[in-house]
Formats: sequence, C-alpha cells, structure tokens
Amino acid sequence: MSDNEELFTTRMRKATRKIHSVSDALINAKFAFSLRDETVWSGGLFIFYHIFAFLEDAKNRLNMPDFDKLFVNKILFRKQAFEEDLCHYLGANWQALPKSNALENYLEHLQNLERENPQLLMAYVYHLYLGLLSGGQILAKKRNVFDNHDQVKYIDKVTDFTGVDIPQLKKDFRQAMNEIASKMSEDEKQALIEESNQVFLMNNLIVNSVGGQNQVLCNMLYKTSAVLLVVAGVVLAYRWYK
Repeated sequence: MSDNEELFTTRMRKATRKIHSVSDALINAKFAFSLRDETVWSGGLFIFYHIFAFLEDAKNRLNMPDFDKLFVNKILFRKQAFEEDLCHYLGANWQALPKSNALENYLEHLQNLERENPQLLMAYVYHLYLGLLSGGQILAKKRNVFDNHDQVKYIDKVTDFTGVDIPQLKKDFRQAMNEIASKMSEDEKQALIEESNQVFLMNNLIVNSVGGQNQVLCNMLYKTSAVLLVVAGVVLAYRWYK
C-alpha cells in the first residue's frame, strides 16, 4: 500500500458512519436501562450470544486462513464467556428460551453467507468484536458504577478482558483486517463494505427485539411519580398549616 492510500478500515468506518451512529444511539438508549435492571442486559446477552457463537463455530467449519487471521488473540473467543453469563442471569435452562424473529432472520442470513460467500462473514467478525472491545467496555463500566448493592458483585465474563491491553488488541485487529484487504480485489473490498452496513442494520433489528425495557421504564416512572406525590403532599401540607 502506498503512503497516500487510505487504510481499508478507515474506508469502512467512513462508509458505515451514518448507520453506525444510529446503531450506537439505539444500543445506548436500550441498554441504558440495563444499568438499573438486568432484564435488558440478559436479553442483549442472549441475542448476541447466538451471533458470536455462530461466527466462532464458523471459524472451525471453514478452511479460510484470512478468517482465522482476524482472531488475532485467543482472548477474542467469547462463546464460553457468554454461556457463563447467560447461565448466571437466566438460569441453567437458558438455551431453551425462544429466539425472536429478528434473531432467526439474522442467523439465517449468516448461514446463507457461509454457503454462498463466506468471505463476507469477516464483516461481522470485524465490527462485532471491535464493538465488544469498544462500546461493550463502556457499558460494562457504567453498569459497575450503578451497582451499589452490598452483596458480592458478579463480574460479567463477556466484557472481562482483564490482563489484556485492549488498545493494542484493537490496533492488532485493525491491522489484520487491513492486511487481509490488501490482497482483495476492489470488487471484494466494496462487497465487504456494503455488507458492513448490513451488519449494523441487522444489529439494530435484533437490539430492537430485546424485551424488558418497557417494564423497567414503567418501574422508573412509577418510582418517580411516587416521589413527586410525596413532595406535592409536603408542599400542600406546608401551605395548609402556614
């Protein structure tokens, strides 16, 4: 690559900037509720487990050196961590829980890609694992700040990268993607960029299917209303006896 040539990861970031921003806003809005209630958090773990598990299992099924190359560190493998967290939050029978239509459609799309053009699965590996190393860490830290219970705090396994230099890991991850892209034709690069937009569109659909946030919101509004009623009562009592 020449000194003036734009990195492929930079091209992808620019091409997905708009839909990525929408996706970030949706995820932050949805999972902000998980700071107060674990229903939404566990629902998010459930849907994304199936996507991450598919991609990691696909690595074993496919004979693709470039696909393998993206997993720059064994710490990236999160399937077992997801399973431990889901067992904690949803119980031992969590695998029997039904999948939403959005999640079923997502998995069907991945299965079609594996059959027809498995190279495009790298778009999902790149954006989802990079997202876990970035936004996932932010959400985890916010959850820890909001948790002020006296009992022993459960450490979420899926966002735990203790002992790993995450900025360096992300740098290595991007470098691997750029090295893979350097061997691609322009058509292959463009197809990967177009599929990158599809990644965020499909993420938005499954995130929107996560339940629980409405009940959390109702609980929050109920508690807020109760506080306001108490304040109003104090004000009225003060005026009455003044």
